[in-house]
Amino acid sequence: MDSIPKLKQGDPKHIQGFILYKLWLGHCWIGKGGHHKHIDLENDLPTSYDRKFKGLILSEARVLHTQRLVAIFKSEGRDAISAVLSEDSIRAGLPVVNAYLRAIGEEPLEGTIREILTGKRSEKRSPLSREELRKFARMHRESQKK
Repeated sequence: MDSIPKLKQGDPKHIQGFILYKLWLGHCWIGKGGHHKHIDLENDLPTSYDRKFKGLILSEARVLHTQRLVAIFKSEGRDAISAVLSEDSIRAGLPVVNAYLRAIGEEPLEGTIREILTGKRSEKRSPLSREELRKFARMHRESQKK
């Protein structure tokens, strides 16, 4: 991973990492049971990124959609976007997010979904067991109901 050149703003992977990180940080998830939280694709997704890349952000969001890392759907007549909440999509998106975080000078996320779902770094370094994954998924669902 260290041999990968540092990304710069406007690079496709930099934009993809920005999109996924923004959705993950905002807990904008969609799962098998439908979506809970989303953001407006055209108006809200590009905020916090250089405005000259708005068109690229929208096209990279569609690339992530074809890779099944995000879902783009209609909400109140407008296109909305959420990150896909599954172990496979998080595992596939984590390297992209971590490359983006390194590029902006931030610490990468852990290799498990614990930090992503809870928003907190943990002391545990081993992978989550299936029971822990179920527990965190249940906690996430319950927190979305409130």
